Amino acid sequence: MGYHQAMQKYIDSQVRYWKERKAAIETVESREKIEKKNKPFITLSREYGVGAYELAEKVVQLINEKYKTTPEWAAYDRALLDKIIDDLGLSQSLAQTLTDNARNNLTDFLQTSFSDFPPQVAVFRKLVETIRTLAIAGNVVIVGRAGNIITRDMIKGFHVRIVAPLSYRAERISRLEKVSHKEAEHLITEKDGKRDGFIKEFVKFDNADPLNYHISVNLGHMSVDEAAEVIVDSMKACGYL
Repeated sequence: MGYHQAMQKYIDSQVRYWKERKAAIETVESREKIEKKNKPFITLSREYGVGAYELAEKVVQLINEKYKTTPEWAAYDRALLDKIIDDLGLSQSLAQTLTDNARNNLTDFLQTSFSDFPPQVAVFRKLVETIRTLAIAGNVVIVGRAGNIITRDMIKGFHVRIVAPLSYRAERISRLEKVSHKEAEHLITEKDGKRDGFIKEFVKFDNADPLNYHISVNLGHMSVDEAAEVIVDSMKACGYL
């Protein structure tokens, strides 16, 4: 199955399930009760070039094989999230899965979070809306896109930081982008600096602080398969699975 076909499968299957379960929780009043009924989700914050989406797919595969969840877990990276945001039909389908209480909570969050933010941050409102809607429904792995920051107040989120030595990331970027090792190192330094600097300046959040995560995983010390096992076992130990 091609990437775009898999992308559509992820979205369609989850939207169908979310719409079916919406009515069952429509009468729940408090936010805490709503979120307790929601399913867990994962955010993967990563250093540039670490290969987090590959790891996310392994985590999804492992959870689906071990726990036979409904709906199946799905991984959302930048391409998937941008597709939802750009496609009006998909955005509307996703929005329709929210209960009235969940929609009100989302509106409150957006108004509170973006009321005093500068334009540089306010433009991400649609991204925030999309990520929080996915997280509310659960059974998703959200890769990057400040997902850990956007969902940090939601009680069902399991937040993971993915790191690796510069040499590991440079080798990977050099291979993928067909550039020299030195050029890859420069690109990584530039990307990490811009991303983390923006978040620190405008959102007042330190992506590199391990206290902002449940666990940190170093791909320089374990394979992608091993890292996926660590994440899933940690979720199980913490009561998320």
